[in-house]
Amino acid sequence: MADFILPKAGELLRHHTIWNDQAMTPYIDDLIDLWAQNNVYGTVDVCVQGPMMTRFGIIPADKRSATRISKLEPFYRKIFYRRDIRVYRADGHIYIDVPWRHDEVWLGDLLTSREYSSSEGIPLAIGMNLYRECVMAELTYSPNLLVGGTPGSGLSDFLQGLVLSILIRQLPGDVDLYLCSSSNLSFDDYAILPYCHVCGTVRETMAMLSEMSAEIDRRNDLLYESGCRDIYRFNERGGHMKHRIIMITEYQRLFRSNRQAAMAYILRISQLARPLGIHLILASAEPTCLRGLRESFPARVCMKVANPTGSKILLGETGGEKLIRKRSLYYLDGHDPDPQLLQCGYATAKEVRNVLNVLGSNYVNARKYSIFDEIDEEDSEDGSGGSDRGGIRSLFRN
Repeated sequence: MADFILPKAGELLRHHTIWNDQAMTPYIDDLIDLWAQNNVYGTVDVCVQGPMMTRFGIIPADKRSATRISKLEPFYRKIFYRRDIRVYRADGHIYIDVPWRHDEVWLGDLLTSREYSSSEGIPLAIGMNLYRECVMAELTYSPNLLVGGTPGSGLSDFLQGLVLSILIRQLPGDVDLYLCSSSNLSFDDYAILPYCHVCGTVRETMAMLSEMSAEIDRRNDLLYESGCRDIYRFNERGGHMKHRIIMITEYQRLFRSNRQAAMAYILRISQLARPLGIHLILASAEPTCLRGLRESFPARVCMKVANPTGSKILLGETGGEKLIRKRSLYYLDGHDPDPQLLQCGYATAKEVRNVLNVLGSNYVNARKYSIFDEIDEEDSEDGSGGSDRGGIRSLFRN
């Protein structure tokens, strides 16, 4: 659909132009005074204000100072007026993480970033790190994504951001979205877009997964007949195969209703569909039902979970149960073994509706123009009525 106009995220979504940083010098002076009173010495080498916390990095003068600086944590709580600070050693430093958050991370911050605009393929906006660098997941390289988090962790906001990051970037002729909604996150508003297919029940979701399983066989046969190894080579040679992106928000419902069939469909799609342009984003509020899927999903997101077991299922280690802030998450990209601590973006319901209204209007207009283009082509071949049709089309465009 060549006439389709993609919306501009900066015009529809709120984003920061200036961050609300505060002066850290008084706190650094208080730290130095505290150390002097206890006959220990160190240098504050790092002071970073991020969207989820402020981090102080200290280089101790000697081993004795390093031990004493670490043991002064009760006094640090009084300096920063926080009980939930974290003091730990890493990379020759002693770090103090203070969970201040003066600014919310908006989804517009991610979708107007350089990282998003420079990404190729189908980027997903994952979040922003402590240094205010935006992190994207590329479905071309990591075709599937596993997400877990308890209710209230910001899971719905995160999934909403993933969908919008796809819609704002991709043309309708390139992707089809299959959104399996739930009671906590409804995708009914997205049904106004013809390339967004909403499944509202477990039965509809299972039927869609069955259709995708058959689509894998159909696409495999098509690639074999054309001599192409994947969807990208097929499209480069003049074919047209759309990417299909499946998002299931509450996998535990499928797991409870028909565990064996659900697992079979999920494993088949996640393991076989990568070269075929079929991508799966699987989320659950109960990470225990995701056990056994980690190997098929190298890219994983862990939001706040109820216990260390859920964190181990998603990350292979504990830590997800200690996340404090809403919409904070750990992200494994499938390449780096160490998870990244990020803050996902947030968009209001009004902003989401504005984006969908613009997309729907642009789709209708583009479809209208393409229909008249087809009529003009037919008339030019017949040699009749071309000028009148063009006049009508110009009226619509104005």
